[in-house]
Amino acid sequence: MTFSSQKTDLAKLQSAATLLEMMYGFQISQAIYVATQLGIPDLLQNGSQSSEEVAQKLDIPRQRLEPLLHLLVSVGIFTENQDNTFQLNALSQHLLAGTPHSLRGTVLSMGAILYPLWGHLLEGIQTEEIAFTKTFNSSLYTYLQQNPETANRFNEWMQETTREWLFPILETYDFSGLKTLVDVGGGTGSLIAIILNANPQMQAILFDREDVVQGAPAVLTEAGVAQRCQIIGGDFFQTIPSGGDLYLLSRVLLNWEDPQALEILKNCHQAMSPKDRLVIVDFMLSPGQTSPFLGMGSLSLLLLGGHCMRTEDEFENLLSSAGFQITNRLKTSGPVSIMEAQPANF
Repeated sequence: MTFSSQKTDLAKLQSAATLLEMMYGFQISQAIYVATQLGIPDLLQNGSQSSEEVAQKLDIPRQRLEPLLHLLVSVGIFTENQDNTFQLNALSQHLLAGTPHSLRGTVLSMGAILYPLWGHLLEGIQTEEIAFTKTFNSSLYTYLQQNPETANRFNEWMQETTREWLFPILETYDFSGLKTLVDVGGGTGSLIAIILNANPQMQAILFDREDVVQGAPAVLTEAGVAQRCQIIGGDFFQTIPSGGDLYLLSRVLLNWEDPQALEILKNCHQAMSPKDRLVIVDFMLSPGQTSPFLGMGSLSLLLLGGHCMRTEDEFENLLSSAGFQITNRLKTSGPVSIMEAQPANF
């Protein structure tokens, strides 16, 4: 065997190992989900415990639990001590509920919702059948209305991703000088709370479905902005509150196909005066290569609702069809982009 052939064989072994690592990835994510669903991080919150102690508290045979713990130690989720006890570390701290940097809602939602959906990716690409409907016999938002525990986790997921993805908005877009911001489809208010804290002179209206905004008072009170934010429950396919000088659609339009997205935009237009501004914060694909994050996100949307992420041009076409003209485009340091518009005609 020549040196050249040895080098080629080594490269092939390395590329094979890389591919296998990618293929095994779903097993790691599912193990993290299962540990979180079982409450193992919560059990370890007050100190290290043996696998036998954890198994007894969960009423699970130690022989079944121990492989899960050892796998998660091997990938850095837990730490195993010399006395064979297990403890939390920097990664598993994120699996605790109620902490400032918790990702528990994200992990539980991805494991319970996205994981089964990605099992239908082949059909989702080959056919027009929506994977979520096939899997859960319901549309996403109907399912959340009918399953409060899943909805609570979903809302936690949205709050956590707001913290992780949307902080760069404040660095990029100037909200100063606004009197009233209307957050359309603003969920439980995690983003509007951040914006209000950064702009003490501002008032706000939080608008979303009745069952969603029920969780908003706690979020806004904890943030210290409840007195400056009016909460309104309703349906943005019917009407949107007037009275704002800026209307915010943050990660709203990506959830809907073009006809529904156009209806939301037209209702915003109807609520606005000629001088008001509309700001869309969303994932906007650019021509050419995309990041793994946006690629996975776009396919997840396909599985959730039957459509993929939009390009900047597609957003512009939607806005134009709804009677808006683009006044600004901004990139943030995070994964989302900003598009500002004003009514073009009345």
